[in-house]
Amino acid sequence: MKLQQYLGGLENLGPVNVEKRVFVEDWEARLFGVHMTMMGTGIWAWPHLRVKAEGMNPLDYFKYRYYIKWLGGMCAFLIERGYIDENELDELTAHFLANPDAPLPEKGNKNITDKVVDYLWTGDDPYRDVVINPIFREGQRVQVKDMPSAVHTRLPGYLRNKIGVVDEVYPKAILYSDSVPTDSVSTPQPIYRVKFMTRDIWADIPDTDDIIYNDCFETYLEAA
Repeated sequence: MKLQQYLGGLENLGPVNVEKRVFVEDWEARLFGVHMTMMGTGIWAWPHLRVKAEGMNPLDYFKYRYYIKWLGGMCAFLIERGYIDENELDELTAHFLANPDAPLPEKGNKNITDKVVDYLWTGDDPYRDVVINPIFREGQRVQVKDMPSAVHTRLPGYLRNKIGVVDEVYPKAILYSDSVPTDSVSTPQPIYRVKFMTRDIWADIPDTDDIIYNDCFETYLEAA
């Protein structure tokens, strides 16, 4: 498991950034628009972004701001897939840094625009119309597996080997992604909302009967 997959808080990384603005700089809003366009055309999805982020050196992951990580991941993806050329990207980057007021290219494709607009209205549907037979039931004690290290996971590291209780079994099978490498969440499967007592996760924190819930793919669980 990589440090950036832990998700439960790490010490000695400096002060916590409590910035509340969605976009700190103007280019971040434009980048988000590019991201949504890539999703709307079907060449890119949220899991691709997470794979690129989790594939970073952990020191770089914690050093760079949120959208800087997006920028690096999206550029790397587009270069790898042949949508843009690395030299061309470097040349255009240098050009606009040296000439910030230079006009941007005015190009468009109505078919792509319509496809993206339709995506913004409809979004993604993660549910799959397949028969599922959940292994676990509500009220059952389950233990989170210590999954093998993977490029991308949807399992918070701090929950590994922890015991909780199934609070709800969601009614439909969900497909997270079948286009990126994951730790076995690439097939449709049941999802469970699991309840954990915080004292069972962080034993050094005073017990206040606090509860935390986490949605877990079935492949991450086993009977306790």
